[in-house]
Amino acid sequence: MLLVVLRRLRDLVVVLAVVGTFLFFLLRSIPGDPAQVLLGLKASPEQLARLHEELGLTGPLYEQYFHWVGNVLTGDFGTSIKYQAPVLDMIAGHIAPTLTLAIASTVISFLLTVLVISWVTVSPHSWVARGVNRVAQFGLALPEFWLALLAVYVFALALGWFPTSGYTPLFTDPVTSVPQLVLPIAVLVVGQTAFFTITMEESVLGELTQLYLRTARAKGVTERRIALRHVLPNSMLPVLTTVGLNFASLIGGVVVIESIFVIPGLGTMLLGAVYARDFPLIQGGVMFIAFLFVVVNLLVDLAYSLVDPKVRVS
Repeated sequence: MLLVVLRRLRDLVVVLAVVGTFLFFLLRSIPGDPAQVLLGLKASPEQLARLHEELGLTGPLYEQYFHWVGNVLTGDFGTSIKYQAPVLDMIAGHIAPTLTLAIASTVISFLLTVLVISWVTVSPHSWVARGVNRVAQFGLALPEFWLALLAVYVFALALGWFPTSGYTPLFTDPVTSVPQLVLPIAVLVVGQTAFFTITMEESVLGELTQLYLRTARAKGVTERRIALRHVLPNSMLPVLTTVGLNFASLIGGVVVIESIFVIPGLGTMLLGAVYARDFPLIQGGVMFIAFLFVVVNLLVDLAYSLVDPKVRVS
């Protein structure tokens, strides 16, 4: 177990170094000037030169790079050009809404998937089992932005059951926060549940062909016990991988949902940083997402050892 953690920490350093270096040179190769964006088209050359100096955009590119690396190694990811605030403070201020959406939607989707697949495995000839794959395929095909707009129109504007937009911290004012979160979380749950269901159903179908199930039936074990005690636990490994990677991708990929429901999350912050050519904020935000990818992969590896004794032994 310790070896797995050390390996992931090594991967974390490599990933952050590669992502940070690639972003640094890529962003500075794109046409456009952050100082020009901040000051406008009527800014004088003297004003632009002064702002370049303040933003650290003067000198050869390699000098800027080594200066940036030195700052990062000391924990300084720079100051946001657009917001004039430390990058880490900006990330800390915007990560809570995104984590709320990602964690809540992932947990609900996973529980719904396990419930549906358990029913399918125990009662393979029920109407739920016959229709679950078709419904999942349909849910996976629905565009999130269209589903979000439809949810706003039907449940917020037409019926008035939920607010159209806004965000209140969950633990600050749950009464106000929960109605605001229902629609965005529900939209995310539809696609995730469909994705998890298809993955887990394929895993279960593959597990049902294993020879050890024939031995269990020969010993008189009931189909319900076979399904719940053997088939479902042994089908979890592919699902854990899917859930982990999906959760990590949600951290940086819910920008459409955050934009439609006016949620000040990490995706919205990065989108604003891209429009403003805010180099430090883009680099810090993307590196934070890469950091989460590695951490989530580590948690998935640790979860493997809890689900599958063979992984724990190896």
